[in-house]
Amino acid sequence: MNQIEQDQFIILKEFLTPKDCEDIKKLQEVCFTYDPVNLKLELDYKLSVPKHAEKGIKKITEFLYYANGVLVSYLGICMFGGNVPELNGMTHPEWRRRGLFTKLFSLALSELKRDNPEKLLLLTDENSESGKAFIQHISGIYGFSEYRMKYYAHNISELPPCGHPAIQLKTVEKSDIKEISRQNAIYFGTTEESEILAMDESMLTDGMYLVRLKDSSIGKIYVEYGENSAFIYGFGILPEFRRNGYGKAAFRAVMDIIKSKGIDDIQLDVESKNRNALNLYKSFGFQEMSVMNYFEYML
Repeated sequence: MNQIEQDQFIILKEFLTPKDCEDIKKLQEVCFTYDPVNLKLELDYKLSVPKHAEKGIKKITEFLYYANGVLVSYLGICMFGGNVPELNGMTHPEWRRRGLFTKLFSLALSELKRDNPEKLLLLTDENSESGKAFIQHISGIYGFSEYRMKYYAHNISELPPCGHPAIQLKTVEKSDIKEISRQNAIYFGTTEESEILAMDESMLTDGMYLVRLKDSSIGKIYVEYGENSAFIYGFGILPEFRRNGYGKAAFRAVMDIIKSKGIDDIQLDVESKNRNALNLYKSFGFQEMSVMNYFEYML
């Protein structure tokens, strides 16, 4: 804990607690009321990360700025495919233009430089003027954009038919961790060993599926369930099995599972340049809601 003033302090953490997430969600609600933009904070994912995953190596990934006992600025780091750090965060509207987020960003840079990455990614909604202003201030370079898409069809009969009845979804089990790690290494250009280290059986949920064709695993797709919602992510088909309709069949299968639970609030993210995926999701009744821009910051 770094004392700034008597009523202001910064907390640095390796992992978020449920109380931390509650504070972050309250701040997010305030920010959204003032500025209705999308924030990709990945709080549910962060709560699921096992505390022993780094094998004893401590890494600070959470930066929280409190004033008078209330969280007023937050920055978080996520590490996904390719091991490029992704940074996202927010500052209370009444506390902006005071350098709070800049302080958190400087602390995050100090932590990240210990691993000597070549670059990091900064995320901001296309409509976030404050986010774009900060990234422009630090000379971030535009990389790519990602669409948040939402399902707007309502009847199962409106979904495209499954052209490959041989395609099935198998719930991921502990014995499948090696296969998931192998596929992640292919999709993200990493090593299978590093992916195995990043996986843990405590991260497995009932919404994680391997895409099976007869006796072979040819892809994967995940669903994160909310109270009455679902978010589809981690969808991939191995390169040698693409362009055969297997992806469409797998997506239909996961939509059937979600719809069988009576859920219509379904969302996902897709890179804007991935026209094949965009067209697939649109054929299932998904429409673009918002745009998340990714900017590179070279270290």
